[in-house]
Amino acid sequence: MILNVEPSQFNYYLPIDPNPFVSESFLKLNEGKADKIVRLIQDTDKVQMGLMAGVKDGILLSPFSAPFGGFHFKHDNVYPAAIESFMIDLMAYAELEKWNNIHVTLPPDIYSHSFNSKVANTFIRLGFKMQTPDITNWVDLTQFQEAFTHGATRTYYNQAVKNKLAFCLVNDVNEMELVYNLIVENRARVGRPIFMTFNDLQEAGKLFATDYFKVINPAGEMLAAAIFYRINSKISFAVFWGDAMEGRPARAMDFLVFQLWCFYKKAGFQFIDLGKSTESGVPNEGLLRFKETHECITSLRFSFTWK
Repeated sequence: MILNVEPSQFNYYLPIDPNPFVSESFLKLNEGKADKIVRLIQDTDKVQMGLMAGVKDGILLSPFSAPFGGFHFKHDNVYPAAIESFMIDLMAYAELEKWNNIHVTLPPDIYSHSFNSKVANTFIRLGFKMQTPDITNWVDLTQFQEAFTHGATRTYYNQAVKNKLAFCLVNDVNEMELVYNLIVENRARVGRPIFMTFNDLQEAGKLFATDYFKVINPAGEMLAAAIFYRINSKISFAVFWGDAMEGRPARAMDFLVFQLWCFYKKAGFQFIDLGKSTESGVPNEGLLRFKETHECITSLRFSFTWK
């Protein structure tokens, strides 16, 4: 049987957040975007996993306002039988609550590789419908040797160096907003929506460290910019990045990416999560090609639905 418990009880059994988008603080920040927040565990003294999610319009959503959600778990090698038991109880609880749908997007494998595999297997065996998986990309900084391995990318980076570009960490709030505005303009130019305001980013920055970066030319003009979350001590998450039109011939994005990889490697991070390269499951080939030629690994991010 599933129980909807208070935050303190959920945290007692499952104190470690596998990713920040399922943390109590993040869900509280965004609770106005759901009808209510639920914290679900099984009625047992040996809690192995749980689900913190939002309910909106009769649908249980994880996430309801984030790139991905997923489950809390005791450890990565929870037995498949325990996962199946939780899912069966969850389905029964959804029927009891008269929820029309359960929707879960699992995190990329760098957050919980073994557990993800068992959850995906369980979902499929229990009749959940798998949506077209999103292609997601990440960088293994432990393998990055501070040099691009793709020939054309090395050439572009060397061109950027000859253009005497500079990479800067931005600390002034007014400049941070300029970084955000450049990215908004970039998104509008390529037809990709942006769902966070600058104020949203500032609020999220209260939960975990947020880094703002810019690339400038010798005249001080901003040619490219990026915003990253420090998800935890191992993973940095790319929120947004982009360049100005003037940055294209100067190879500002190639310069920005190289400096970002070096920056986070030197800071002791193991991975950079660059997010998905698909829209509704359809690959953005230009974006995917750019990431893959800049040392990124491609993998799948799964979403499942049950009615």
